[in-house]
Amino acid sequence: MSPGRRPTTLPRLLLLSLLVFIIGTIEFLPVGLLPDISSDLDVAPSRTGLLVTVYAFTVGLTAAPLTARTSNWPRKRLFLTTCAVFMAATALSGLSPNYATLAATRLLCGLAHGVFYAIVAGYAAAIAGPGRSGRATAIVFAGVSLAFVVGVPLGTTAGTAFGWRIAFLATAALGSVVLLVAARLLPQVPPGPALRVSDLPRVARTPGLRPVVLTTGLVILGHFTLYTYVTEYLRDTAGFAPASLSPVLLLFGLTGIAGTWLSGALVDTRPRATLLGTLALMAVSLTTLGAAPTHRPLLFLAIATWGMACTALPVCFQTAVLRTAGDAPDAASSLYVAAFNTGIGGGALAGALLLTVSPPAALPWTALTLLLIGTAVTHLTRARPHHPATDTPPPTRTTSPCPHSTPTPPTRKRTRRSSRHTA
Repeated sequence: MSPGRRPTTLPRLLLLSLLVFIIGTIEFLPVGLLPDISSDLDVAPSRTGLLVTVYAFTVGLTAAPLTARTSNWPRKRLFLTTCAVFMAATALSGLSPNYATLAATRLLCGLAHGVFYAIVAGYAAAIAGPGRSGRATAIVFAGVSLAFVVGVPLGTTAGTAFGWRIAFLATAALGSVVLLVAARLLPQVPPGPALRVSDLPRVARTPGLRPVVLTTGLVILGHFTLYTYVTEYLRDTAGFAPASLSPVLLLFGLTGIAGTWLSGALVDTRPRATLLGTLALMAVSLTTLGAAPTHRPLLFLAIATWGMACTALPVCFQTAVLRTAGDAPDAASSLYVAAFNTGIGGGALAGALLLTVSPPAALPWTALTLLLIGTAVTHLTRARPHHPATDTPPPTRTTSPCPHSTPTPPTRKRTRRSSRHTA
């Protein structure tokens, strides 16, 4: 990145983070406004809750194919189009006359959501320049943490005071204003190589990518098995009164912001240590939640460290995906997004099924089991001398600032000779 571009990098990344914040807020607005939506549309709360699950599965099923079909679009054009579709669908959600229309508009949001998250990290990395993908990802993904801490509570408060429709319409309006600013300030970034849907299996076979995607799916599945029903766990198992739940969830969100920042500071130089350390921190947190639910000091500490770990993990995973992606970062990210959102939807379903046969006290242990399986997958990748996703990368080349550039043929030739010699 040239010196002339450097002063504009942070504002552009913060602009991306703000859009992530707005889209993350909209994604989970139905959770906070579930009673209001159910009452207004005269549907059971369980049907309204399905909006979150169906949304997540829509993202999981469509992120990869839609990203492949739009791979030849310039990144700025695709990014703005995706955001515009998302904001328009959100406004239509606020105007929905019935449940069927609301479900259809949420499906449209899900279609745009998958492409948005598949390209936003690569776009941020291109803006930041070589060797800064972890920091750029952390800045952008901080918007997700802020959505939980600030966006969803504010949206819920506004929806309760003025109606759920106003909350949707106001958030869509805010997003549209930010989008106009983004259209002016964000830089042009050329697309990567054109891909077809049939190319996705080839991308999935990229060395090191499948373990990252599989670990992501397992860990997020475990996390949302507990997180979706964390209020049930806190009330039934830990004995919290309903009025005490908000401060606990706020603690979770605030430490999540710290986790995003800390992982961004470490992941570019110590990717494997950061990932395994974060997985270990989450394992300790879940073990404490399961073993000492009524010990308040330990419980608060576990909630704090759980919040820190669960927001650090997406930064670690997404950075690992960008390291392994080669010349197809957006397609690789779409597979990661698909795994992530399948984990969200699957965790909500798994938690619901578990609660039909077990008390909420079983939730942390189930989450821990899935986390440990995912950690084992990550640990096994160490069998290779250098894993591109989790090992410290070689010195960054300075010949080209383009994140899609590939090594020159002489470099590859020297690497092969060196490998045969050392073998």
